[in-house]
Amino acid sequence: MRHDRLDRAVPIMALFLCAWATQALADNWADRTKINGFLSARYSVTDQSLFFQESRTASGINSDGSFYGTKLGINVRSRVSDRILVASQLHSKIQHEDYNTHVDWAFVRFNLSDQFAVRAGKIKYPVGLVNEYVDVGVSYPWIQAPLVIYSTSPSGPQATREAYTGADVLWTKYIGDWTVGADLYGGQVDLTGMTIKKMRGITARANWNEQIVMQASTYTGDMMAADPTTPMGMMMNKKSHSATEVGAKVDWNNVIAYAEWAKVKMDVKMMGVSTNNSTSWYTTLGYRFAHRIVPHITYQDWKQGDGDGHKISTIGINYIVSPEAVLKLEYSNIKTDKAGLFVNDTGTPTAPSGDTKMTSIAVDVVF
Repeated sequence: MRHDRLDRAVPIMALFLCAWATQALADNWADRTKINGFLSARYSVTDQSLFFQESRTASGINSDGSFYGTKLGINVRSRVSDRILVASQLHSKIQHEDYNTHVDWAFVRFNLSDQFAVRAGKIKYPVGLVNEYVDVGVSYPWIQAPLVIYSTSPSGPQATREAYTGADVLWTKYIGDWTVGADLYGGQVDLTGMTIKKMRGITARANWNEQIVMQASTYTGDMMAADPTTPMGMMMNKKSHSATEVGAKVDWNNVIAYAEWAKVKMDVKMMGVSTNNSTSWYTTLGYRFAHRIVPHITYQDWKQGDGDGHKISTIGINYIVSPEAVLKLEYSNIKTDKAGLFVNDTGTPTAPSGDTKMTSIAVDVVF
C-alpha cells in the first residue's frame, strides 16, 4: 500500500514542481521584459493624378487619397543580465495598398562599463536626429519625418537608411547637465536590388537636458548590385556611397526647432556628371501653447546632381491628447524639379504639372 501511494505521489509532485518552475520562469521573464508599441494612422490626398511616395511602384498618394504610411510597431526588450540586453521590433507599414511586415531591428547589447557598450545584430541606422525612432510619430512634430533626409526611396536623397546588419561600439559620458557620446559602427545595408558592403561610420552626439540636442555623422560603403549586368547595375556596382549629416534640435520654453543638413556622394557618373550626388536640408519651427496645441512650419530642400529634387513647404498643427496620443493636420506645397518622388501609373518617374498641394491628417499613439 505504501509503495502504491508513493508511486502515485511522485508524478503528482513532478507535475507540481514543473508547474512551479514554469511559473517562476514566467514571473522572472515578465520582470525582465518590456513590451511596447506604436501606431500611426495617416490619410493624405494631393491634387495630382501622379503618385507621390517613397518607392518606384504605381502606388502611393495622389488625388484619389491614400492611407499610405499607416504603420504599426511592436518592440520587445528583455534584460538577460545586468550587462546584457536583447531587443527587437516588428514593423508593419502599408505599402502598395497592402501591409509589409518585417523585423525592423533586432540586436543584443553588452554593457562593458558605465561608459562603453557593444551591440550586434540588425541595428537602426544612427544617422539623423530622429532616425532611430523615425516611425514613432508621437516623438516629433511632423506627420512624416522630412523626406529630404529620411526618405529611403531609391529615387530619393538616400542620406540615411532604415537599419544595418553589423555591430557598433557606443561611448557615453555625463558632464554636468550634458550627455555626450559617440557611435562607431560598421556592417552592411540590404536594399532592393542592392547591398551596401563594408559600410562603416561614426556618429557624435551632445544632449543638454533633452532641451538642446546636436548630432553629426559621416559614413561610407561600397554599392554591390544584385544584378551587375543591368545598365543600372553596371553603373553602380562596386562604386562608393558616402554621406555627411549634421543636425540640431531645440525644445526650450515651449519653442520647438529642428534643422538638419546632409551631403550625399556616389561615385557614379553619367556623361561625366555625378548624377546621384545631392545636398538636402530642412528647418522646422513650432510653439507649444497650453501644453497641448503645437502649430509648426517646415521648409525642405533637396537638389541632386542631375537637376532633380524638390522643395516642400508645410504648415501644420498638432493637438496633444495625452503624452501617448497626438492628432496632426498638415498642408504642404511641393515644388518639384524634374520628377522628384513622383511616378505615373506604371511606376515611371514623371514630372508633375506645376506645384502639388497635399493635405494630410494623422493620429499617432504609443502604448
